[in-house]
Amino acid sequence: MTKNICFLSITLLFLASCNSKYKYNIEKSEHGLTIQQDSLNINVEIIDDAIIHVNKILNTSTPSTIPDYVTVLEPQSVEWELKETSDRITISTKLVKLFVNSDGVITFETKDGKGLLAETNERTFINSEEEGKQHNVSQGFQAGDEGLYGLGQFQSGIMNWKNVPIRLQQYNQEIAIPFLVSTKGYGIYWHNYSLTDFNNPENEIVFDSKAEVNNSSEETVAPVDGEKENVAAYAAKEAAEKNIRETTFTPTKTGEYTFLALSDNNGRMRGNINVSIDGDSVINYSTIWMPRRYSGKKHLEAGKEYKVIFQNTGAKIPGKLFYNEPDFNKTVFSSTKGNAIDYYFVYGANPGEVISNYQELTGKAPMFSKKSYGFWQCRERYHNQEELLENAREMRDRNIPVDNIVQDWFYWPKGTKGPEWDRAKYPDPDAMVDELTKLNLNLMVSVWPEVKNKPLEEKYGLTKIESSNYIDIYDKKVSEQFYRALSDSMFHKGVKSIWLDGTEPEGVRDTKVSTAVGPYEEVQNPYSLEVTRAMYEGRREEFPNERVFNLTRSAYAGQQRYGATSWSGDVAGTWEQFAEQIPAGLNFTMAGVPYWTHDIGGFFRDSKSLNPIYDSQYTNPEYIELLTRWFQFGAFSPIFRIHGYVSETEIWRYNKDFETTARKFIDTRYKLMPYIYSEAWKVTTQGKLMMSPLVYHYPKDKNTWGIKDQFFFGESLMICNVTEYQQRQKEIYLPEGIWYNFWTGKKVKATGKITIETPLDETPIFVKAGSILPIGPKVQFATELTKDPIEIVVYPGADGEYVVYFDDNESYNYEDKTYSEVVFTYSDADKTLKITKGVDNYVVFEDLPKEFLIHTVDQGRAERIYFQGEETTIQF
Repeated sequence: MTKNICFLSITLLFLASCNSKYKYNIEKSEHGLTIQQDSLNINVEIIDDAIIHVNKILNTSTPSTIPDYVTVLEPQSVEWELKETSDRITISTKLVKLFVNSDGVITFETKDGKGLLAETNERTFINSEEEGKQHNVSQGFQAGDEGLYGLGQFQSGIMNWKNVPIRLQQYNQEIAIPFLVSTKGYGIYWHNYSLTDFNNPENEIVFDSKAEVNNSSEETVAPVDGEKENVAAYAAKEAAEKNIRETTFTPTKTGEYTFLALSDNNGRMRGNINVSIDGDSVINYSTIWMPRRYSGKKHLEAGKEYKVIFQNTGAKIPGKLFYNEPDFNKTVFSSTKGNAIDYYFVYGANPGEVISNYQELTGKAPMFSKKSYGFWQCRERYHNQEELLENAREMRDRNIPVDNIVQDWFYWPKGTKGPEWDRAKYPDPDAMVDELTKLNLNLMVSVWPEVKNKPLEEKYGLTKIESSNYIDIYDKKVSEQFYRALSDSMFHKGVKSIWLDGTEPEGVRDTKVSTAVGPYEEVQNPYSLEVTRAMYEGRREEFPNERVFNLTRSAYAGQQRYGATSWSGDVAGTWEQFAEQIPAGLNFTMAGVPYWTHDIGGFFRDSKSLNPIYDSQYTNPEYIELLTRWFQFGAFSPIFRIHGYVSETEIWRYNKDFETTARKFIDTRYKLMPYIYSEAWKVTTQGKLMMSPLVYHYPKDKNTWGIKDQFFFGESLMICNVTEYQQRQKEIYLPEGIWYNFWTGKKVKATGKITIETPLDETPIFVKAGSILPIGPKVQFATELTKDPIEIVVYPGADGEYVVYFDDNESYNYEDKTYSEVVFTYSDADKTLKITKGVDNYVVFEDLPKEFLIHTVDQGRAERIYFQGEETTIQF
C-alpha cells in the first residue's frame, strides 16, 4: 500500500549506518528506519509519540500498489531515539519504547518499562501466493492477562475477544473492523483489506457420523409482482435430515475453551446452526441471513467427557467445529491475501485514550445535525407518498416527538432497483419533502450501491464489479457518478440522508474478479468505507452548509470520518438476539467507530415477517414486552431508530401500556438532548464514545471485562438493560464510587454486585457522583425553540466539570470555532458550582443570556440563573 511504505523511498534516507552495532544493516530516515535482514525488510515508521507503523516484507517482493484507504495522519515531527546492541535495536519516543530483536521479533513497552505487547514467531509468516495455503500473511502476538475488545460487530454475544477465533468478513449482521483494544493500554490496527481470521483455531472436534447436506440450487432473489423482494426465499428449508451429528469430547485442560464452527462456504446458509455441549448452547444462529463462521466459548473441566451436538440444517457442506484451548494466550491476525505483515501499534494510558489516538490516525467523526440525535420513525415500508405523509402527520397530531422519517425500498419503478422514484406511487417527491419540512421532519431514503437499471447505468457510467450488480466503488469516476445519481434523484428534491443498504457487499459471487485497483479479494472488506466516502465528500462539496448523515449496514476502519452510522442488520425479534445486540454494538464502538444503531424490535418480528416465534407482533404479550425492553435500549443508543419487516412500527399500533412507556422514553431522550449534543461534541473533538462498555471506563477492574448488558451512554449515564422475558429483578454491577438512581435521584447504598427492581416501564439507569447533567425542556423535535430553561442537575459526592455545547445545529461552522460553551465546575468540598464561559462565538452571552435552573439531585429548591458571560458561583 503505497502511502504506508513511502518511508522506504531512498530520498528520505539521511543515514546509512555502515558502522552499526546491530548485526543487520540499518537505513534510518526522518520518521523511522528499515532493517535489512537476510530475506526480510522490517520497516518501522514513527507516526507520532503514541503510534508506530510496522511493515515486514520479503526483499524479493514488490510493495502493493493498492491505495491506503484508512489512515490519514502523516508522520509527525517528533523526537525519537535509536540505540543499538549486536542483537537488539531500541527505539524510544516520549511515550513508548519498542525493541527489534535479531530474529525480527518486536516488543513494545511504556516509556517507564511496563510491558504492553510482544510479537511471537509462532503463527507468524509471509507466504506470498503459495498454493494450498489458507492465509498469505500472519502475525502472532503474546496475549497476557488482559481483556480485548473491538474488531467490529458480531452476533455471538461475546464481549471479551481474548483467545476467541473470529472470521473478519462483512455480512448482513456482522461487520469486520480490524482494530483491537486492550485493557493493558494499546491497540492494534491490522492493515490488510482481504478476509482475515483472528485467532484461527488450532484444533478440531471430529464427528464420525455423516451429515446430509442441502444440495438444492440457490433461489434467485427477485421482485414478486414488482412489489416485495422475495426475502422469504431465504427462509429455513426443513430438510428430511436435520444434519445433526454427535460425538464426545474429553478436554485435557480446565478452563475456557473457545470455538469456531464452519457452517457453509458454498453459498448462503439457510437454517439453524447450533453447537451444544452437554445441553448448553455454545453457538446458536437461527436468522435468515447467516455468515459462514460462528464463534462461541464455554468453561470445561479436564478429564470430563462432554456430549457435543452439531446441527447444520440447510448447509451445503457438512461443516466443521474447531477450538482453541484455555492456554492459547495468543492474538493472531492471519489474512488470505497480501505479501506483507502490516500493522499499526497505538498506545494509550486507557482504552479511551487508545481509541482517541487511533482516531487521530484514521480520522475523527464529524458532528451530525442535532435532528439526527432525535427519534427516527422507520418501517419496511411506506408503500406510497400518501401513506408516508399520513403517518408523518399523525406523529405530529399525536404529539409524539420525532425528527426523521424513512422511506425504505421499492419506491423505484417496477423492474428496476433505485435510485429513481416511481411516479405512480410517488407522484411528486418535491411536494412530499416540502410538507415533511413544514412538519419539521427530515427524510431519509434507502439506496443500494447496486444497480439493476440500464438507463441509469448508461446515463451515469456506473461500471459494475464482474459477477455482480455492485458498482466498482474503487473506480474514482464511478464513485463520483454514483454520488451524482443519488444527488439528482434525492438531494435535489430535499432528501437529507441516504440509507446505504447492502454495503458489505454480499452479492459478488466470484472474488477472483478485478476492480479498478486490483483483485476484488484483496480489497473485499473496505467496500463500505469507499461508499460512505463517495457520499460524504460529494455532499459536503455540493451542500457545504448541511452536515452529512447517512446510515449503512457495513463499516470498516476509518469510516467514522465520513458522516455515517452503521446498524446491526436484519436481526430477528427474539430475546436472544436482542441480548446479542448490546455486546455487538459495544465492540463496534470499541473498534473506533462511535456511531451505531439497530432495528428496535428486530427486523423479523412475527409469523407474517418470517419470525415463527410470535403469532402477531401487535397483540402477542411476550413480543410487546420484548419490544418494550428493546425500545428502552434504543432510547440510549447513539442513534434512536425503530424498524421492522412487513410491519407498521408506529408506537400507537401496539397496546396502550407500550405506547405510554415508549412516550416516556422518547420524552427522556429529548429532555437529554443538551447532554446528548454536548457528548457528541466530545466524540468529534476528543475521540470519545457516546456508547461504551464499563471496561472503557474501568479497565483495571476485572469485574467489568465481561459485562455485556450494561454500558455508558455518554460519560455520565450507566444503562443496565433487561434482556429476559418477565424479569422484574436483575443483578447488576456498580463499580467503586458513589452512585445515584437516575429516575428517583436517591443515592445507592452499595457497590459491587447488587440486585435491583426492574419494572417493565423502566430500565435501570445510574449516575456517578461528580456528574453534572444538563436536561432540557419537553419538545416535539430537537431544534424546537422554547422559553423554558435548561435544568442543571449536580450529583454531589465528588468534584466534577461539564461543558454544555451550543452551535447552529446544522452547519460545519463549528470547524471555524463558531460555537459557544458554558462550563460548570463543581467543588464537593465547598459545595459550590462555578459557571464560566468557554468559547463564545455563537450564543454571545452578553446579548443573548442563557437561562439555567440549577440544583443538586438531592436538593428540592432550584436556583434560576441568567448567565451573561460573567463568572458566577452558586453555593449549595
